[in-house]
Amino acid sequence: MTQRSVLIAGDFRCEQAVKRKRPDAKIVGVLKDLALVEYVSSEMILDEVVIDPGVTPRGETLEEWVSRFKKAFPHVAVTVLGESTGRAKAQVAPANVITSQTVVIWSPKGGVGKSFISANLACAAAMATQGQAALIDLDVYSGDIATYLDLSDGPTIIEMLPELPRLRPDGLERYAQLYGPSRLNVICSPRRPELSTLVGVDHVKQLLSLATRRWGLLYIDTAPDITSDLLGEAIDAASAIVLVVTQDVCALKQGKTALEILRKLGIPDNSVHVVLNRCSKDSPLPEHKVEEYLEKRLASAVPDDRKAVERSVFQGKPVVLYPKTEIAASIWKLLSQVSPGLPLPDVDKRQHKTRRFKFW
Repeated sequence: MTQRSVLIAGDFRCEQAVKRKRPDAKIVGVLKDLALVEYVSSEMILDEVVIDPGVTPRGETLEEWVSRFKKAFPHVAVTVLGESTGRAKAQVAPANVITSQTVVIWSPKGGVGKSFISANLACAAAMATQGQAALIDLDVYSGDIATYLDLSDGPTIIEMLPELPRLRPDGLERYAQLYGPSRLNVICSPRRPELSTLVGVDHVKQLLSLATRRWGLLYIDTAPDITSDLLGEAIDAASAIVLVVTQDVCALKQGKTALEILRKLGIPDNSVHVVLNRCSKDSPLPEHKVEEYLEKRLASAVPDDRKAVERSVFQGKPVVLYPKTEIAASIWKLLSQVSPGLPLPDVDKRQHKTRRFKFW
């Protein structure tokens, strides 16, 4: 049975009330602005919007807003909770997690910079949510996340395997390394490739179940092997997929095949976001040609800035931590497309004044 996707307009008490009444529902977001609820509803596939009666729209009554919303989104059910859930008050702290997502970063071709995108995208999300994001390196045979973030000495996924059946969501923190500059929680892949065979599908299923309950935003770096059972399990759990391609002809060909496979699997097209990495203006395949070939609009194009990337990897410091750079701005743009509703940093707003999220 497919989980019912629910977006909440309210605070943490409203979220808890929904969880008690509908434990099987998949809560995709907790927002306090009805204008933002409308925007997210236009960008994501939802089954229902649950509203705390204390949340009031601007310039109209709640009844007027609900009526207008139903006309705009007739396929989305609207439920206004009773007064027992409590009213939102100014002194109540907002929910720590403003959205809930499991994002898989994948490419069927190796060497396209998939792990680079994963590390930077997850770090940006952690910065936007003040640490309520995690990154799992499921490229268990050749994962590079620990290298990108200079996390070579801490625990890995191997250490948690014996404890997984008895582990609670908050127990994951013992096996996650904290990347200090962005407060990103990272579960690294095995350091030795011979240990990778110990990680099975059941382990991944248990890990993802715990991680989605512990962190609001979960990012998963995956192996290129499309036949991998671990990749299949991650895709089954994903609410969004980031497909990484480059202007290389082989990468584009495999990217187009991947899009066709994802469609055959029944994954909604608006849940798949294509990012063009190492984008060069001198390429014979500019952005619009890539979009024409893939028959898919690009979520972002990350410029080919070799010096910035080399410095980032050498220092173990993602490019999103370097402000006022074009490559960092492209990562923030990707985040805004994949996870709509996250507040963006001031520097990003200055660089992209025509960005879609104008109300920040």
